[in-house]
Amino acid sequence: MKFFHMADLHLGRKLLGEPLWKEQQDLLSQVLRMADEEKPGAVLLCGDIYDKSIPSQEAVGLLDWFLEEMSVRGIQVFLISGNHDGAQRLQFASGILKKEGIHIAGTFKGRAEHIMLTDQFGPLHVWMLPFLRPGMLRPFAEEIPETYEEAVKTALPGAKLHKEERNVLLAHQFVTAGGERPEISDSEQHSLGGMDQVDASVFEAFDYVALGHIHRPQKIGDVKIRYAGSPLKYSFSEWKQTKSVTVAELGDKGTLSVRKLPLKPKTGMAVLKDTMEALVSDKYEKYREGYYLSVVVTDEEILEHPMERLRKIFPGMLEFAVENRRSRSGGISGSAKLSCLKKTPRDLFGEFYEKQNGIPMSDAEQELLQDIIESMEEVGS
Repeated sequence: MKFFHMADLHLGRKLLGEPLWKEQQDLLSQVLRMADEEKPGAVLLCGDIYDKSIPSQEAVGLLDWFLEEMSVRGIQVFLISGNHDGAQRLQFASGILKKEGIHIAGTFKGRAEHIMLTDQFGPLHVWMLPFLRPGMLRPFAEEIPETYEEAVKTALPGAKLHKEERNVLLAHQFVTAGGERPEISDSEQHSLGGMDQVDASVFEAFDYVALGHIHRPQKIGDVKIRYAGSPLKYSFSEWKQTKSVTVAELGDKGTLSVRKLPLKPKTGMAVLKDTMEALVSDKYEKYREGYYLSVVVTDEEILEHPMERLRKIFPGMLEFAVENRRSRSGGISGSAKLSCLKKTPRDLFGEFYEKQNGIPMSDAEQELLQDIIESMEEVGS
């Protein structure tokens, strides 16, 4: 059976304040065209479907459209929640959707959920484990696990796993291999001091482990344990990455092939670093439209309004900095100033909260923040 493995869609996300929903719609359209050509048996969506636990109208509309298009094609979808998702919201209408081949594990119910498929090689078991913290096991266990790894071990099927048959797992965790950590980018926050790590050995009994949580596509130890990565670049630290859809094909027991189908973003991304004279010349002419840009000026002398001059030439510039002897010795660059220009107060506070706590704001916290912002706007008007 052939699977499309995807994760970390982060529908509704912004890049330094720039809305990305049209970019996301274009990439999902590419996935649909790939599905028409490849005809996978199922699509695995491994968490962080939305960027916020209370998603925007555009984000909800995008997911609704994508799932409907998959259903029309007769392709089953397996979807789990990630740490950014509102699990209860994602779980809505899952019973009805299951009849249409859309299988959703939003909330954790004590064990990984199970669906059995069949193909010419016999039974194939799909297990779905939403993002899990140790405290989530409180209603289901006498003793709460102390670590994320212990929590995941407890939630896996264990003796119920059909070891003589093929087993696929969807999970959304920070997985390491013998202490070796995955490569991460600036768009991911991990500040739990290693407490959130789950060793790949926990998943040894599975034939393929479809992971979400890390934005760079990569294997973790074994080729059968993989992060699909995000379909779109969500920070300038990712600008050289090639995003993709992972295709995993399972034949008979023990047979697995993995390949990647590259995705092409609607708008490019680049980091330009040069003197002002070079940046305004024809050398960088191709970046004047169709790109999101981080621009670094390296002139040693003080320039007059460099940020304003560059914004007129590069309308896609979202980040600006000066890098020279003064900035390296403790001077202030302009990167933070420009990065904030397109960000709302909600965006800024949400990012600050996540950096401080390692997790996004909860539904209740987001609702409270929105009430405060609206009250301030009313006072200001």
